[in-house]
Amino acid sequence: MVRFLEFIIRFKEYAVLCVLIAMSLLLMTFGNTAKLRGFRTVVISGVGVLQEAFAWLPNPLTIVRENAALREANYNLTREVSQTRRAVSENERFRLLLHFRDSVSPHYNVHSAQIAGRIMDKSRYYLTINVGTSDSIRQGMPVMNDKGLVGFVFSAVRRYAIVQTLLDKDTRIAAKIERTRTNGIVAWEGGTNLYLTNVSKTEDVKEGDIVTTSDYSTRYPADIPVGRIAEKRDEPNTLFWKLRLEPAVHFPSLEYVFIGLQQPDPERVMVEELLERRLKQGDTPAQRQQQRRETPRERELREMREREKLEKERKERERREEQQRDTSEEN
Repeated sequence: MVRFLEFIIRFKEYAVLCVLIAMSLLLMTFGNTAKLRGFRTVVISGVGVLQEAFAWLPNPLTIVRENAALREANYNLTREVSQTRRAVSENERFRLLLHFRDSVSPHYNVHSAQIAGRIMDKSRYYLTINVGTSDSIRQGMPVMNDKGLVGFVFSAVRRYAIVQTLLDKDTRIAAKIERTRTNGIVAWEGGTNLYLTNVSKTEDVKEGDIVTTSDYSTRYPADIPVGRIAEKRDEPNTLFWKLRLEPAVHFPSLEYVFIGLQQPDPERVMVEELLERRLKQGDTPAQRQQQRRETPRERELREMREREKLEKERKERERREEQQRDTSEEN
């Protein structure tokens, strides 16, 4: 019975039509016009009353069509709202990037680039950018965005380049606290935080201080934000603060960067690499004893040989990079 009623309600227009056709056929068989006129009036009134009484009943087919149309309209509106929000966000980001480019252009030229890939492991974080040697990008050039320092160009081919970010075990950046001009070295010790080292406990340091690149940096321009001091810790048995930095750049959301079209002074890089290598290797007791017996002339000759060796390694490295660029251009 319930199914029958549902069927009648679903197809009520057709049911009413069938009843009216049947009644019309019956009336036509009588052939009495006077009787038909009165009966017609009763039927029309009855049909009107029935339609008014059952008008509140919904039509399932109409409801299904309306729901489908509403869902489609809701999807289209949601997509338009999402596109509008994305456009507003990109517009704001591009505005900041343009402002940054205009602000740094009086000091040095920059070239914009987009992040094309990421290479990460426990001790390395590299970025692939969509510019290369054909855009005058060379190894050692600094990379930054409107927030602060990103890293430097580790290697480059014709159309792409690899950026070594600050989140790398080899990170060593000459930096300073902007408020007090206190110098230190920025290093990475894992995770997403940096550390400012070699800052004496006698120095005035506060949490929230901004750390920027210093004037003594070999690779990076001065006064580029590196991070903010998030924690100042008093390490026992040492003369230095333990300063944890929150990087100025949020690396997971990085999309666009600028490359400073300047290369570090090769002679300065060479002598500093020589010193860094010597400090890493350390001197054995035998080497120290031999150095004490050296005459000034012998010491000068030894240092000259070390410089020549380092210069030879640098030229060999540049030659290999040039071969890689030529191979990439041929392909």
